[in-house]
Parts: sequence; structure tokens; C-alpha cells
Amino acid sequence: MREEHSSPAEMSEPARLVGIFWEPKPVFEDLSRNPRFWTPLILLTLLSVLYSVTIARVIGWQEVVARQLESNERIEQLPAEQRERIIEQSLKLTVPLGYAGAILGTAISALVIAAVVLGMANLFAGAALTFKQAFSLTCYSMLPMGLAAILSMVVLFLKDPADFDIQRPLPLNLGIIPGVADTPAGWRTMAESIDLFSIWVIVLLAIGASAASRRLSFAKALVLILVPWFAVVLIRSALAGLSG
Repeated sequence: MREEHSSPAEMSEPARLVGIFWEPKPVFEDLSRNPRFWTPLILLTLLSVLYSVTIARVIGWQEVVARQLESNERIEQLPAEQRERIIEQSLKLTVPLGYAGAILGTAISALVIAAVVLGMANLFAGAALTFKQAFSLTCYSMLPMGLAAILSMVVLFLKDPADFDIQRPLPLNLGIIPGVADTPAGWRTMAESIDLFSIWVIVLLAIGASAASRRLSFAKALVLILVPWFAVVLIRSALAGLSG
């Protein structure tokens, strides 16, 4: 008699969430068969909103805006009353945009990254991924960013809020190398872009893409993901160099 091979049982959601940090390949193999994305998407969005609320409560939006304007030499040279008026005007835009970014930012980022992964994998490797597969593996690959948000909030509570760097909450990038802080803005931005959590997400994306398609090896998937990421880093660094 012919033996019937049943497909592997679908993983539970807790198993996926834990597995993505300890043994991601089986998670991505399961997602390629049963694409799911709501749980990581909602979890990351909630953490993003919580982080924004924490910043607002501990530091305050007015202080956030003031720190952002400190880098503008022309504004710093203005009289105190004019600076205060600029801060008040900026707050009217910064606060709603800040919360809108926290609510929608994760979904928008996941959509863009998934589209890039899908395009690169299908166009250059014939991976035949579906968008639902690409979006699912992207949402789960972004879970380390949730861990980064949690650690950032821990650092915020442990440090003096006046010493908390909103733009660089965790010193886990090449920007911490001695001397980098004194380099031109473009080089500094490039160094700060190479951080632990970005690399973690990129590696997970490569594992996910290679697990979802037999036509993609991990090495090829990693290169296909690194190319657009590095292009974005170069553009950001160039813009920072021009403005700074």
C-alpha cells in the first residue's frame, strides 16, 4: 500500500514567537505553508506606541522638539522668545505625526520591506514567493525591533532623561567606536546604520526567504537583501553629509 505523508502540524503562535529568536528556520518553514502576520504586526505596533507614550511621559514632547532644533545653528542663534515660538509651532505637527508614526510606522515599514524582498527574490532568483509569504516572513523578522524598543525603554528609565539620546537609545552600532563621533556626518550616519538589530533583522529575512523557496539559498537571499539595504544606507549617509 502507498503510504500517505501528512503535512507537518501548524505551529502555535507562542511557538512561533519564541522560535523566531531561538530556532527561526522551522518558524519560517511553517509560515511558508501557513502565512500569518497579525500577531507580530499588532505586537510591534503596540510596543511602538508604548515607546512613544513613554518618551512623552518621561522626557516630554516639548523637550524632544527642543533637542531636535538644537542641531540647527540658525535657530540656536535666535532670541529665546523666538525659539520658544518655533518650538510651540513645531509641537502642533510633531505630536500628531509622532503618534501616527507609532501606529502606522510598523505596518508601512513591513509593507515596503516585504515588497523589496518579494521583488528581489522573484526577479533575480525566480523564487516564486507570494506577497502574503513575503509579508509574513517580514513581520516575524522584524520582531527583534520589538526587543530593541523594550530595551530602549529600560535604558530610558535607568538613565537620567536629560542624558537619554532619543536618536541613539542603544549603543549597539559601529558609531560607538572611538573617533567615529568626530568624523563627518555622512560617515557617522553610515557607522550608526550598521547596528545589531538591523543585522539581526536582515539575517532573519534571508533565513525566511530561503526557507520559503527552494530556489533560494541562504547566501543568495542574504546578498539580495543586503544590496537594497546598503543602497538605502548610502543614500542616507550622502544626505547626512550634504546637510551636516
